[in-house]
Amino acid sequence: MKQANVGPPQTLEELKSLIARRQIVFPDRLEQVARQVIGRPEMVAFESAAEIARICEVSQTTVLRLAQHCGLQTFAELRSMMRNHVRKAAITHR
Repeated sequence: MKQANVGPPQTLEELKSLIARRQIVFPDRLEQVARQVIGRPEMVAFESAAEIARICEVSQTTVLRLAQHCGLQTFAELRSMMRNHVRKAAITHR
């Protein structure tokens, strides 16, 4: 993660904003996973890190590293962020 005195993102929208402003820049393999995660937040919300790795054709370690690269402590924090996003989207679409 490019350091610009930015705290970790709390929402998917904040994560997208940090990426758009190039405050988070990904190496190739992490970018491959990040694109899937951003495009399919339900995948992170409900799949295991091992399954996400299989879908993205990367190692499980790469998936776990993505969360840290985004400034989060653990994959569980990334999963929680995505679950909150999916939950809010479901409520909005009722």
